[in-house]
Amino acid sequence: MPRENKRKKPSLTVQITISLLIGIVAGIAMQSIPDIAEGYVKPFGTIFLNLLKFVVVPIVFFSILSGIISMSDIRKVGSIGVKTLVYYTCTTAGAIVLAMFLANLFKGFFTVIDPTGVTFEPGETASFMDTLVDIFPSNIIAPFANASMLQVIVAALLFGFGILAAGEKGRPAAALVDSLTEVCMKVMDIILRLSPIGVFCLILPVVAENGPQILGNLGLVLLCAYIGYFLHAVIVY
Repeated sequence: MPRENKRKKPSLTVQITISLLIGIVAGIAMQSIPDIAEGYVKPFGTIFLNLLKFVVVPIVFFSILSGIISMSDIRKVGSIGVKTLVYYTCTTAGAIVLAMFLANLFKGFFTVIDPTGVTFEPGETASFMDTLVDIFPSNIIAPFANASMLQVIVAALLFGFGILAAGEKGRPAAALVDSLTEVCMKVMDIILRLSPIGVFCLILPVVAENGPQILGNLGLVLLCAYIGYFLHAVIVY
């Protein structure tokens, strides 16, 4: 029998790159009708972003919970929990410092926006004790609704401790957590497969409304971001 020639499907990175280029070209072509791009194309990009936000919190919660359960030792949970909170706080602080440094370093390269009519009133800075209190959620819904990652981590630690402490009766809950973790990963995989469409729908209205010259600034933003990613990985992590 003759062998069938199966074409290898392009990688997701290649698909995203192609959709980005097509989106730029389509955006340039639609400069005369930016309202259509804004009203009928951008919403699909927003849907893609919403889906990403939707799945991030459950993945964090169930992944941490699953990791705690896999330790099978309650005494390790407290130690790992404290280390996780400290690690998360320190890496977040490092990311903020790097972001502020790079933003100030690159700001001279970006187009200056006229601030006329724009007002900003900074909120009150929370004290250390207020911040400490806010880490511990008052109900189970709030951390997920507000995407408060520190609270999500604390909730995962508490439930992980509870499942381990329940012993034999906690095994069904542990199996459910393992199953839900795998389900969340599959949901994320499905959403990521939509990335080419999401990227296309996000870049097209930007180019259509602002023209191709905006790509220079977007390129600088990406360059700044990837330098930050690299420095964060090498220095902080």
